[in-house]
Amino acid sequence: MQKRKIIISIVLFFLYFFVVCLPIHAHHGGVSTAFGPGAPIETASPMTLGKRTFLLYERMEYVPFRNRNSAEPENIDTFTFFNTLAGFGLSDALSLYLAMPAAIKEQDSLGKSRGIGDLEFMAQYGFKYGERDGIRGFYQNGQEDTQGTRYTMDDLKMSLTGSISVPTGTTSNRDDFGNKFDMGMQPGFGEPSYSIGFSASRLIFSHFTLTSDTSFRTFSKHNDSKAGNEVRFNLAGGYEVFERQDGFLSRLDIIAEANSLHLTKDQGEDGETDHDSGGTILYLSPGLRASFGNHISIGALMKIPAWQDLNNEHDQQGSEGLEDYRAIITLTVSF
Repeated sequence: MQKRKIIISIVLFFLYFFVVCLPIHAHHGGVSTAFGPGAPIETASPMTLGKRTFLLYERMEYVPFRNRNSAEPENIDTFTFFNTLAGFGLSDALSLYLAMPAAIKEQDSLGKSRGIGDLEFMAQYGFKYGERDGIRGFYQNGQEDTQGTRYTMDDLKMSLTGSISVPTGTTSNRDDFGNKFDMGMQPGFGEPSYSIGFSASRLIFSHFTLTSDTSFRTFSKHNDSKAGNEVRFNLAGGYEVFERQDGFLSRLDIIAEANSLHLTKDQGEDGETDHDSGGTILYLSPGLRASFGNHISIGALMKIPAWQDLNNEHDQQGSEGLEDYRAIITLTVSF
C-alpha cells in the first residue's frame, strides 16, 4: 500500500511538471524563495511562510566570466549580485515578498557599474495533494506545510507565484571614459518586468526530497531596447544527512541541482534584434543547506555551466553559459 502511494505521488509530480510547467517559457538572474526542510538552494520551494510569519533572506552570487581574445581589451570580468528579500505570510497558504537587488558589474579597461536593481513584488500561493481528515485531494497549505515545519512531510506540495518589478534600478552608469555602459552592464532595466512560476516538491523516500520549478519572465521595452525573455526549469534533489530536535545544528542536507535557462534574443537601442545574444544553458549545481533550529538556514551552491547552445556563441562574452562558475550563498531568518 505504501509503495503504491509513492508510485502515485511520483506520477502526479511529473504529470504536474510536464503538463503545467512545460507550456510556460525563463538572463539576468532571479530570486528563489527556497527555504525550510528539504528545500534546495536555487530551485524554488513550494513551502509558504505560515500565517503572520516574517522572513528575511539574503543571497549573494559571484560570477567570474571567461575572457576571449575577440573581446579584448573590454572583456566583462565579474558580476556580483546581492538580493535582499523580505516576506510576510498573510495566511498559511498565501505569502507576499519584496525583493531588493543590487549589483556590481566589472568590465576590463572600462571600470565598474554598480547600484541598486529594480524592486520586485511577489506573491506565492501554496497548495498540496494529500490527505486531510482521511480524504485525499487538493488542499491549500496548512500549518504543517509552511516554512516553520521542522520535518519534511510526504504530501505533494505545490505553489504558484507571480511578480512585477518597479524600475527603481540604476540605468545610467558610465564607464571610466564617460560613455554609458551597455544595457547588460546596468543594474536596472528601466521598465517593469513580469514573471509567473510553478514549483512542486515531495519526499520521495526516506531522507530524500525532490523539488522542481519553472518560471517565465518578460521585460518591457526601454528606449527601444529590451532584454530577452527568460525561461527557467530547475530540478533538485536534497538528501538529509541528519535531522534532530535539539542541538545547535538541527538539519544538514546535501543538494544536487540541474538548472536550465533559455534566453530569447535581446533588442538593441535601435530596436533591432541582437543576434549575438540569447541561447540555452544547463548548469549542474552541487551544494549544502544547514538549518539551525526552525528559523535560521544557510545555503551554499556552486553552479557549473555543463552545456550551452548560444546564438553566435563565438561573438558572445560575459553571457550566461560563458562563466567559469556561479558561487551562491544564502541566509534565511524567519520569525
